[in-house]
Amino acid sequence: MADSTTDKSMMYRMIKQRGTNQLDDLTEGLVNSMRYSDNTVIYPKGEVKENEGVDPEWFLPAYKGTNGFSEMNAIIQYISQEAMFEEIGELMLGISLVEMKHLDKLGDLILDLGGKLNTQKYETTYVAYGTNAKEAVELGIKAEKETIEEYNKILNKVQSVPQNDATRHCLALLAKLIADEQFHIHLFESWLKENYK
Repeated sequence: MADSTTDKSMMYRMIKQRGTNQLDDLTEGLVNSMRYSDNTVIYPKGEVKENEGVDPEWFLPAYKGTNGFSEMNAIIQYISQEAMFEEIGELMLGISLVEMKHLDKLGDLILDLGGKLNTQKYETTYVAYGTNAKEAVELGIKAEKETIEEYNKILNKVQSVPQNDATRHCLALLAKLIADEQFHIHLFESWLKENYK
């Protein structure tokens, strides 16, 4: 009979052989099943390779750029607004969880493409909070629109290079990110319509 150390070692090798990140799968499933994500569009599966025409630098401003539209900016903004304005707390927390998944997917993509992530302290100069719930939601709409504009710029760059597995993966990921951001605008606009008729 095998001892528990051998059993654990075998289990670890089996999990490692699968080559998947089960926590990543779990969080992806959770976020996609929430009402804060467009679950009609899914994240692409698989990985990309370096030197297939897609520059990882294209994605850095959307990942953690010091601007008003990066995923890091959105997470800080929405998490803070969740605490500041009770009446939109659930909405902001739900959307921020989706933005965290976006940040995760972009980080993986940048590294897979051969890029490096900015690990320096994040500058919050462009994080806008607002003074009340209505203003916070309006700032969310503005940020989501700017994010979509940035993703469309990246999409155009990816479409301009010869198409291959990497470009198809990037285009599918961008389609998911854009769909979620559009859905966030819809959620924000619905909240405004319901509360400020």
